[in-house]
Amino acid sequence: MSRRPAVNDEFDEIPYTGKERRNTNKRSVKQASGGERTIKPKFEEERELPPLRPMNDKQAKYMQLLTDKKLVVATGYAGTSKTYIPTVMACDAYRKGQINKIFLCRPAMSESKSLGYFAGDLETKAKHWLLPVLSIMYERLGKDVVEIAIRCGDIQFIPMETIKGMSFSKGTFIIVEECEDVTVKEAKSILTRQGGGTMVLAGDIGQSALNEKSGLKFIVDMIAKYPELEKTTGVIDFNEVDDIVRSKECKAWIVAMSKEMK
Repeated sequence: MSRRPAVNDEFDEIPYTGKERRNTNKRSVKQASGGERTIKPKFEEERELPPLRPMNDKQAKYMQLLTDKKLVVATGYAGTSKTYIPTVMACDAYRKGQINKIFLCRPAMSESKSLGYFAGDLETKAKHWLLPVLSIMYERLGKDVVEIAIRCGDIQFIPMETIKGMSFSKGTFIIVEECEDVTVKEAKSILTRQGGGTMVLAGDIGQSALNEKSGLKFIVDMIAKYPELEKTTGVIDFNEVDDIVRSKECKAWIVAMSKEMK
């Protein structure tokens, strides 16, 4: 008789057969109702991690918005933790059983347009494309746990082309990275997919590679124009040099390039 991998002991309800097929009956009912997953104490004990702490006041506000709002838009300079903070918070919520699924999305757009040249199927290509986010998840959850979660569908990569058919319900956490390269049409599709889950749109409008108006700029303008949107959407702009926390080298280059572009 085959024995499921030892790492699965960290979860209460992700059983595998020898062919690693998930028994979804009990779990799917719980997810459909927005219920929390049951996590074995062993997982909590073995993954004792330092709590996420803000490095400045804006990061503290960002974390509070992610707690209070179902939609949060984060803009501003690179190196300000726009993606790091929601990714860690999503991992911690998943580890504690507070959410069931994490969805990752990034527009297949860049100056090099290189996504099509990555080897492998769509999932493999997306894993390369989303490596910055996955690296954070590996660190926070452990690589084995992340890979198992991907196989059983708890962590999913959503191509922008298919997001229109999705509905992100309660118990989900959605992170759209590099959102400055989302088109206005794609932005409209993303925003209407909300169904009770937490959604984060993060990007630097100043780094958009589009030859048209950035969908992220469209979203920010809409929020400023309609007060009812401000009530339901959290907005944080890391637009000051002191917001950059990645490294002094990163900050120095951003300052220099900003001056050069003026």
